Amino acid sequence: MINNRLTYLISIKYYFIFNTCLFALAIAAGYIAAYSNPGMVEGIIANFEESYGWLAHESHIKIMLFIFFNNTIASFLSMIMGIFFGIWPIFFILFNGVLIGAICFEIIDQLGVATVLFALIPHGIIEIPMILLSASIGLRLGTLLAQKILKKIEINIKEEVISALIFFVSIIVPLLFVAAFIETYITSFIFHFMTST
Repeated sequence: MINNRLTYLISIKYYFIFNTCLFALAIAAGYIAAYSNPGMVEGIIANFEESYGWLAHESHIKIMLFIFFNNTIASFLSMIMGIFFGIWPIFFILFNGVLIGAICFEIIDQLGVATVLFALIPHGIIEIPMILLSASIGLRLGTLLAQKILKKIEINIKEEVISALIFFVSIIVPLLFVAAFIETYITSFIFHFMTST
């Protein structure tokens, strides 16, 4: 079983590299955009507070479950919608990269680079690769379907989707749960400690 997962992981490595580069460029673009237009970040933060402000009054377990289900659903859609020629995963990566870049600019401007690193690394070191993997699987599915339609390859798309779902459920979902736990119980503590001293 481990060998099967490793083989599948190897099959998406180039898509993962591509998405990682795209994500990094999107973060840089978001950072530059926020630097050029600080009012943009204020609008983003206002929308976040309006949509998710209620979480501040919820228990840690509810916050953790919300983060977990939100990331799992978003990652699943990025993967499964990728079958439509890989358009959705690319949009997903670009949108989230720009968003993170813009928010990072605001936090760095207000609290410094160290705060951003400590606020992102504990959970982000797991969460971000899982999100990128989901998008990479989606991009692979879309590429394979396009090649099949163009009759460049003979491939069973149904089997590919099943393999993707197995990898998603057995690898990505559990690690997203771990990331949500860390974000709720560890990252939040570190962030509170660094911003209150």
